[in-house]
Amino acid sequence: MNARSLKKLIALNAGLLIALGAAVTMSPEPAEAQLGGGGRYMMVAGEVKGRTNQDGVYIIELNSQRLAAIMFDSAADRLDLIDGRSISRDVRGQGGR
Repeated sequence: MNARSLKKLIALNAGLLIALGAAVTMSPEPAEAQLGGGGRYMMVAGEVKGRTNQDGVYIIELNSQRLAAIMFDSAADRLDLIDGRSISRDVRGQGGR
């Protein structure tokens, strides 16, 4: 390896290091799906009991502790609400939607 190619490799590594440092320090703004919403959501994909070869998405609104089970109906090309629950009522033993 000659001195010229060594200088090019050093310059390339320095440029990559600067780019990596910029990517790590510049964190993007968190995405918000609601306009003016203050909700905090968690979504988990999982199986839906009683349905074969179909998965659902469980969405939990963390502030109100509400859960919604949603499934995609590929035949009708739409989302179907399976059920909604109040997690805080379930924990207190009251059950309820």
